[in-house]
Amino acid sequence: MIEPPTGTVRPLPPHAIRNDGVGPYLLRKQIAALLDQLPSGPRIARFEIPGLLHHSLIRAEDDTVLIGGEPTSSSSSTTTFIAVIGKEVARTDSGVHVGSTKAELVQALGPLVDDSDRARDPRLAVAAGLRNARMVFDHDRIVAIVVTGDPAAARDPSSEPACPRTAPNEAGFRICLTGAGELVEVDRDELTIRAQDSERVVANLRVPNLVFAAPLRSQEGRDELVIVTRTDEPQQRTWALIVYRLDAGKLVRVVDSTPLYQLSSAQTRWIGADLREVDLYLELASRSDGIEVGGLLTTHTGDKIRDVVLISPVQVARKHGKSVAGEPGDVGIDAGVNDAGPIDAHSGRGSAKL
Repeated sequence: MIEPPTGTVRPLPPHAIRNDGVGPYLLRKQIAALLDQLPSGPRIARFEIPGLLHHSLIRAEDDTVLIGGEPTSSSSSTTTFIAVIGKEVARTDSGVHVGSTKAELVQALGPLVDDSDRARDPRLAVAAGLRNARMVFDHDRIVAIVVTGDPAAARDPSSEPACPRTAPNEAGFRICLTGAGELVEVDRDELTIRAQDSERVVANLRVPNLVFAAPLRSQEGRDELVIVTRTDEPQQRTWALIVYRLDAGKLVRVVDSTPLYQLSSAQTRWIGADLREVDLYLELASRSDGIEVGGLLTTHTGDKIRDVVLISPVQVARKHGKSVAGEPGDVGIDAGVNDAGPIDAHSGRGSAKL
């Protein structure tokens, strides 16, 4: 007869990455119960920066699985996210793991989710087959998989306008500022908006310190152009948001350059990191009263991610005013900036190209 094992029996890697967690580490479970699963005792760090972070972080599986919880007593705290940063520790049923390419992700879990009312940093991706997970990319490879309790909503094609989007590429992306659609070309810090079916330039924008630009559908059914910038100073980094839309045939700002998050060297030392090692991966959601911004904070050691934490969301209000949307098929847009050169996205003034 085989004697039953003594002590705690625990599953060993590789763990399964699912919508509700990673192996034995599940979302919305009490931290106290989870600590019993750890073989070498708890390793809990408090990650808190006012206005940005408010989590406790538990390291498991030789620091390759990170479990985020509410920063309360362990007896009442519950898990809010689970991040995988190790290649061998966990994978999906279809074999996607840290180190997989974007092509392998799409082949295994279906197309990438493109929710019209959300805009993500291009280094973030959500696959249709695992909507609770954010894939963090470094170039073409996954460097972290973060399972959260906030699934990417499935889009109902019947509710979308007749102006479809196409997948973004290195040259730019399609946006539906009007019913006919436009193309946004990205060249370093300059954006060129062209009419969909012609070479005519609708507008030029010069955006210093550009991180990314993307379309975001408003509650009125037309896209806005959202732009995220990052300004680096010796002791501080600032992420800001600018938003444009077409109003009466003119490209106008509905959100002026608005700081979203600011990080100083003193603050990053609270979480044991140098300012240069910290980066944000932002995700924007359109709301009736404005835009909600959230995402992930990461710290790096060399080219390897050390920490991943959900950041606290912030709300940005749009300017109020009557919006005049173009009719379907109307591409006769004159932004009134071509003669003056590109608009500086921060100042709104025309500047001559050199």
